[in-house]
Amino acid sequence: MVKEEGVVTSATKSIAWVKTIRTSACDACEAKKNCEILNSKNSMHFEVKNTLNAEKGDRVVVGIQTKSLLFLTFMLYVFPVFLLLIGAVTGKSLAPFLKTDQNLTSMFFGFTLFFFAVFIIKKINNRVAQNWRYKPFLIKIFKTN
Repeated sequence: MVKEEGVVTSATKSIAWVKTIRTSACDACEAKKNCEILNSKNSMHFEVKNTLNAEKGDRVVVGIQTKSLLFLTFMLYVFPVFLLLIGAVTGKSLAPFLKTDQNLTSMFFGFTLFFFAVFIIKKINNRVAQNWRYKPFLIKIFKTN
């Protein structure tokens, strides 16, 4: 489980908005130069279910399941490349039967499956965005009073 500390910026009975500050884990990340979080003044703002009755100003620990994080990382980085390679190999194998150039057929099939992977990721993203299983959740609360 990945954990991070933050501050509740607003809260209702069901949802709390938490602001976290960039940590040392960001320094080790390869994508830190392109990260939207870093470009937003070193903070990230997101919503969590308010299962611990957090109030505005409370310090909290939020977490996200590692399994969910790994699945999303795989879908974003590995899945498109995997389909690109499958398409390229398939295109190269089918080129003699289709009586076409191996390189062009390989590129065509590779890019077709790559864009198909992007389409699948887009569809999965729409479902994941609504699923609380893939969102951060409150672990611990430090009351300000």
